[in-house]
Amino acid sequence: MYEMHVGTAVTGTRRVWHVVAHDQRATLCGQPLEPVEDTQTDHHCLPCMSAFQRLMQAVEPA
Repeated sequence: MYEMHVGTAVTGTRRVWHVVAHDQRATLCGQPLEPVEDTQTDHHCLPCMSAFQRLMQAVEPA
């Protein structure tokens, strides 16, 4: 299972949505998870989204 969490972008200080595997302490792009109060953003972490896409493509259909 994967979750979305707001955190700091890999480059810069912009807030973005990251993809996190359940029970992990880092995002798919390697950013550590830090508590963030402001979860208002329309931006997504492109490295996380690319990694998530590769993971979903690797899953064989049941």
